[in-house]
Formats: sequence, C-alpha cells, structure tokens
Amino acid sequence: METKLYPWDYHADLTEARLVEVARLIADGRQMAVELFDEDAGDNGWTLGCRAFQFGRARILRAVDGGDHPWLGVIDRTLQLTFTIGEVPVRIYRGEAEEPTDRTLRQSLNELRQLGFSFGERDEGRDLVYRFAVETDIDGSVLAISFVGLRGETAVLNWDVPIDIASGAGTVGRPATETVELDAPAVAVRGRASKTAD
Repeated sequence: METKLYPWDYHADLTEARLVEVARLIADGRQMAVELFDEDAGDNGWTLGCRAFQFGRARILRAVDGGDHPWLGVIDRTLQLTFTIGEVPVRIYRGEAEEPTDRTLRQSLNELRQLGFSFGERDEGRDLVYRFAVETDIDGSVLAISFVGLRGETAVLNWDVPIDIASGAGTVGRPATETVELDAPAVAVRGRASKTAD
C-alpha cells in the first residue's frame, strides 16, 4: 500500500494552492478579530472566539458567493459551516491537530453524503473527517494552521499549511505595506517612576 503524506495524495482536489488560499481566509478573519478585541468594551475569550470564527466564515462565504474560486463551494451555510474544496467537504476548528474534540469529529448527514460522492467505495480517504485545525497563541492570534484527516481521534493526515504567520506585520501571508517607527518604551516597575537615561 502506498504511503500518503499530503492532502493531494488523498484527493486531487486538495491542492497546496487551494489549501493555502482557504487557510489565508481563515487566518485573515482571526487576525481581524484579534485586532478589534477590546477588553474595556467587554470582549473576552468567548467573544473573541465567536468573532474569529464568524470573520473566517464570512470570508469563505464571500469567496464562494463572489465566484472568486470556482473550486470552493458550500454545503451548510449555518454556524456549522461545511464547505467544499473541489468535491471534498471540510470544516474548521480551533485547537491542535492531534487533539480533536467530539464536536470537531461530528459529521452532518450532508457531509457524509458528500464524502460518499467524492471517494470510491474502497478509498481510504472516504472514512476521514477533513478539517482545518487552527492553533492559536494566548491572545488568540494564529500560530499555525494544519489540514488534517481524522479517523476517530487519530490524525491520519496532518499537513502544516505553509502560510507566513511569523512576520507579525501586515495580513497573514503577505508583507506589510508600510512600517511605523516607534520610540523606545519607558520601562519601570509598576507604581514607580521610570528612570531616564542621562
């Protein structure tokens, strides 16, 4: 049996370019939510998570509706968003690829039907649950995005989507358009005046 290491080994529709584009939509949405986070206004981890998912969801739905990517479709537009990359049904979850939750593994009847259409009877990719796993930092920003194929709680396929997240400037995967020069910060113990260099 041939070893399958990449998403496109499981299904030809799961190309690197397509997976990178969808991951960018997800990451851009999450980054916008992080930038708009306002604890003084009442935001907390729950509102950040809801907003981050919705912003990514909205970007995917706009891409589908706008016809930007003919290979991108949607099965379920609700908050249980299930979309397709070519023929393959996919969903999103926040967390590590190797630690899916019961909620992550849940499949709708429409998702199961689509898998039946997308894969042959004996194709090992038919029984996988395809997800984008979004790993986040403590502030909610994206650390990494993986494309996973789960069989039960095991990530049979775990592919790190190559998007540039480490730059910390500009939109994820794209360079910043301009830089901003900042003065050195004043450093002091809380409640004490900072020392200035003479």
